[in-house]
Amino acid sequence: RHVTEHLMKLLVGQGHPLNSKADLETAREMKQKMCYVAYDIEAEKRLARETTLVDRQYTLPDSRVIRIGAERFMAPEILFNPSQHGCGDGVGLPELVFNTVRRSDIDVQMNYFSHIVLSGGTTMFPGFSSRLEKDIRRLYLEKVLRGDTSRAAKFRCCVEDPPRRQHMVFLGASILADSYEQQPNSQWWITRQEYDEYGARAVERLISTKLS
Repeated sequence: RHVTEHLMKLLVGQGHPLNSKADLETAREMKQKMCYVAYDIEAEKRLARETTLVDRQYTLPDSRVIRIGAERFMAPEILFNPSQHGCGDGVGLPELVFNTVRRSDIDVQMNYFSHIVLSGGTTMFPGFSSRLEKDIRRLYLEKVLRGDTSRAAKFRCCVEDPPRRQHMVFLGASILADSYEQQPNSQWWITRQEYDEYGARAVERLISTKLS
């Protein structure tokens, strides 16, 4: 939704009258069909500024035709650099992933970096996985290797983008539901009665940490 709203803001800034709730749905469809993630944002800006290669025409529900250019990649850019586009002061997705992995046990960090799997509709933007991988590599070079490019080649980072990732949560739940039918009394399931009694703390018995 944040990307959709940012796209609307960019289009309104270009003089397109998109202000109603119905226009939000139009912007959502436009986002899904037209937007992509820039591998090199500055190079993409130059391309949009100096050429018409990124320009596309989009037909609105009322048959009006608008031209959309840099907005195609500037809207999803808030996922990677939210603070630079007036969307709060938080860090972008690459840094969130990087920080999460770095907070894990040192013995598994390299494994995590080499097996990052995308899931969800927002990750369906063309160019998403390659940009995320590039930015994580840059962060590792800056924060871990301290700029030592001679060691960067040994760092393995792989962002996987399964074609069915948009529905991966549903698919995973379906697999779990099927396994429940096979083993309804498994200790790895939390019953409704157990949840009603303990609330969210019921999951702690499944986690081998200091919480349990």
